[in-house]
Amino acid sequence: MNKLFKTFAVIALFGALAACSTTPVTNADGDSFQDIQTKLLGDMPLPGGATIVHDKSLILGSGDGWAGRVAISSAQNATETFTFFRDHYQKAGWTLVSSTKTKNSILVFIKKDRTATVEIEEGSMLGRTGVMLTVAPRSTVIPPVSK
Repeated sequence: MNKLFKTFAVIALFGALAACSTTPVTNADGDSFQDIQTKLLGDMPLPGGATIVHDKSLILGSGDGWAGRVAISSAQNATETFTFFRDHYQKAGWTLVSSTKTKNSILVFIKKDRTATVEIEEGSMLGRTGVMLTVAPRSTVIPPVSK
């Protein structure tokens, strides 16, 4: 668990530095912010210019097995953000099982034993689009049959 907190702290630091910098940010190992994001979120890409809102995020684990929620501020408008998640997640092997495109849009994906829900709130963060990405293991509980 200590490694998780160190990883999250590094991401927070890199996010703050990246917001103030026009040059690529790297850690002591030479990993870029994008590399660290990939290590943390695995096969779940984020739109270009997006930032993680750390005080509203909770990431348990890393890579392709993480669970929790990630608050994201997208530089793209709500429609572009919706299209990004719809298209890029399917390219990454996620199956779209449900989507609703409104002022507050929702996409639901599954992949193997995981579920990802993407909630997109139009213009919620000073002209940026707010996104909440929630990932959890798929339930293996079979509901009882109604009589």
